Amino acid sequence: MNPLRLGRWMVVIGGALTLAGLVIGFASMGSGQRSRILNLLGLAPVGVLIAFCGTILVVLTEPRGATPPAEPDPTSDSDSDPPEPKP
Repeated sequence: MNPLRLGRWMVVIGGALTLAGLVIGFASMGSGQRSRILNLLGLAPVGVLIAFCGTILVVLTEPRGATPPAEPDPTSDSDSDPPEPKP
C-alpha cells in the first residue's frame, strides 16, 4: 500500500473514531456508566492523533507538479487608478 493511500485512510479512520467517541460518549452520559463514558470519550484524542498523522502523511507524499501554481491575475478595482498604458 502506498503512503498516500495509507494517509488518506488514516484521516478517514481518525475522523470516524473521533466522531464515534464523541457522539456515543456524550450520548451514554444518560446511562450513568462511568467506565463506558470515559472509554468512549478517550477515543476522541486517539482519533484526532490518527487523523493528524494521516494529514501529515498525505501532505508529504502527494505528487507535486513540475511547475508551481501560478499567482492569480490581479483584479481591477473601479476605485483604483487605471494602469498606465505601455508605450
